[in-house]
Amino acid sequence: MTRYHISLVFIASSHRVDVEVNADEYDSSDDIVLELPMGGRVIRSSGSSYLEAYQELRDKLLGFGYGMECCGSMINAVQSGMMAQSPKVYLVKMGKQARLDDIAGIWDKCDISDFPDTAAQNAFTEQWFESLKK
Repeated sequence: MTRYHISLVFIASSHRVDVEVNADEYDSSDDIVLELPMGGRVIRSSGSSYLEAYQELRDKLLGFGYGMECCGSMINAVQSGMMAQSPKVYLVKMGKQARLDDIAGIWDKCDISDFPDTAAQNAFTEQWFESLKK
């Protein structure tokens, strides 16, 4: 079990709260399982890839009005198949191939004010792939 300390932003007021996310990284399951204790409940997510589990947790938190100030929440966070089992993503730019210096930790703190959901992030990823063909 790995613990990550992150900040949540209540989007309506910009109030921040520090929380801990517990990650079961294949210790007891074939999936990545994430748990975030919050307000007397535990918000859980899981996925076969790290980004998939992160996205599910992020979307649940967005449903409660919270955004995660993490690199994984950025619109341009993309995970390759080779890094799917790790908490790493590429922060890509349109028209440019992902490079080693574009790698960031999903849980790394970042300055973010727009909190896209998974659909928006996936749409960006598709646009980025298309931009590489030009």
